[in-house]
Amino acid sequence: LKKTLIEEPTVELLELFDEVSEDARKEKLAVPPNNRMLYWWTRKPLIVGRAVALASTLDNIEDVKSLLHLGREKRAYTYTPDANVYKKKLGRDPSEIKVLDPFGGAGSLLFETKNLGLDCTISDYNPLAYSLQKMVLEYPAKYGEKLAEDFEKYANEVIELTKKEVGHFYNENNMVFLWMWCIKCPHCEQRIPLTNQMWVEKTTKKKIGVRFNVTKDKNFTTKLVENMTADEGKQYTQKAGKAICISCKNSIDWKTIVGDISKRKDRELIAIQIQKSTKREIILSTEKDKKLFNEAAEYFQTNLKHYEENDWIPHESIRAINRRQNTLWHYGINEWNELFSNRQLLVLVILLKNIRIVCEKISDKDYAKTIITYLASMLCKLVDANCYSTVYDPATSKISNALTFRQPGISSNHAEINPFIRVRGGLYNILNNIKKGIIFCTSNKFPIQILNESVTSFSNKQKKYSLIITDPPYSDDIIYGETSDFFLVWFHRCVRDFFPELPVTAPTDEDFCASWGRFGDKKIATEYFEIGFKKSFVSMNQTLKDDGLFVVFFAHSTLEAWNHLLQSIKEAKFFVVSSYAIHTENTANVLARGKTSFMSSIIVVCRKLTEEKTAYFEDIIPITEDNVKSMIDKIPPEKLLTIPITDLLIMVYGKVLETCTQFTELKSYEKDFTPDF
Repeated sequence: LKKTLIEEPTVELLELFDEVSEDARKEKLAVPPNNRMLYWWTRKPLIVGRAVALASTLDNIEDVKSLLHLGREKRAYTYTPDANVYKKKLGRDPSEIKVLDPFGGAGSLLFETKNLGLDCTISDYNPLAYSLQKMVLEYPAKYGEKLAEDFEKYANEVIELTKKEVGHFYNENNMVFLWMWCIKCPHCEQRIPLTNQMWVEKTTKKKIGVRFNVTKDKNFTTKLVENMTADEGKQYTQKAGKAICISCKNSIDWKTIVGDISKRKDRELIAIQIQKSTKREIILSTEKDKKLFNEAAEYFQTNLKHYEENDWIPHESIRAINRRQNTLWHYGINEWNELFSNRQLLVLVILLKNIRIVCEKISDKDYAKTIITYLASMLCKLVDANCYSTVYDPATSKISNALTFRQPGISSNHAEINPFIRVRGGLYNILNNIKKGIIFCTSNKFPIQILNESVTSFSNKQKKYSLIITDPPYSDDIIYGETSDFFLVWFHRCVRDFFPELPVTAPTDEDFCASWGRFGDKKIATEYFEIGFKKSFVSMNQTLKDDGLFVVFFAHSTLEAWNHLLQSIKEAKFFVVSSYAIHTENTANVLARGKTSFMSSIIVVCRKLTEEKTAYFEDIIPITEDNVKSMIDKIPPEKLLTIPITDLLIMVYGKVLETCTQFTELKSYEKDFTPDF
């Protein structure tokens, strides 16, 4: 590649990336249809991928602006850039430029790159990511909108078969079931429902809460209270790791709470959100509602042997994630099937069975492989919407999915949905979201090569790329292997006859994350990540052409991580030519609030070092200062005052990267001195 726009961080380009950041934040709130196929932990906005691809291949900022489609009536990602116009501005056939993303994830970063007609290859070591890339980037381009229509037909058939078999275990107008875990007070043996608030509906129009009254037999009754006061609504029986007995008022510690839940698994159905005419209302649960639930549980137990014989129930162990344990273990949830009630498990198992039955009848087996991946995704989305980790929000009357906080946990007051009614997280809503995702992705018509390989061991080592654009894992930010098992144990059971190579749990040998739980030691986990990260950069250097461009995203809040990025760039013999701060999160995002690792990313643009160069650390300091001053001088004072401090830090650190990576060896005039970047 010749020198391109992204290598010259002019004020005009910095301002353009600001506009891209603003559109990216809005895009994330809108949730593009491709993101509704299946949850993935990290997704760069489509407009960011488009901006980077254009700036990395074109040398004129006006050409880039014309193809970005910013500032229009709708979000930029809804406008597909004209590949023929791009070809003219590029001055050659885009397919001559080979592009690679070896940490492809959900495929978002290369989605727009592929849309421009570049020769794209995407890969991910994680088998779930690999399957998702096929759903987003391969199948819609291959089959067109007919795929969306056929998916809808087969999905409706699966849902109706499942509803016919187990739908009678739900009252037809029941939408959401509000449950609470219950424990026995160690002081007075009172049964206590656990909740962190008394609200069941807290909107501008309705303020409804629950009130508990103790009974003589140490149980409780529940009453709905309309127009509940704010003081009573914010009361609780469990909060911040302790519970309060509703009878003797004694405090109960966290260890006792989780021990009781783990041993007795006691829950109470408190209230139900129902559909009444065109409105939704909250009512208390009745004995009939509880009877339906118990009948479903009995039906499940009666047929359990048959389900087990067919291996439809995921008994795989839940692996440790960030620490030496998994928080679910404390509650006696050690296998993935234990994250569900018997009624929830029953629906999932019957849905799984019917997916397999329907797809076995499709005569074209290649097409059946395609259809079953989307139906398996439908099953996985129901898993995310209907387990012990889903929570009902009284302020919105909606359910938060299990992975709202990136990994499943346990909430004292959790929610169950009726999967056969049109409710958020229900099967018909899931069907519509996946269908819209397929239709959206059909606009992306160019081919792509999709690989399920580690970045350090590509099968085709002879293939060289002109451009690598990638968003690698960031230390302990997401532990992809173990966390993706949440979906993979179900996905595998759906598709295993069509994809026998797909494992039931994610491999972790080359899953480069700093997983304390995987190694049982934080130091070893960090070392594993650092070694793997450096190996990845070396491998990417080897697969990049000598005149190729390497564009990498990075985000982390620790200085150690930033220094490690610099060391990895140097060890792989890259040098930084430019860097940019970019934002992809809304400031109100619960994951972004107060965490710079989620608020800002740095885009680092590199070339390959082709000659050996040595410098002294002490000489680099004034050069870096001059480069920072030169950068600051280019920015008008009124603009400088509007740049967030985190952006300034990233921009300055970018200049450190640019200066220090120009040299293959750094020395010091001082004896036994280690440079601190």
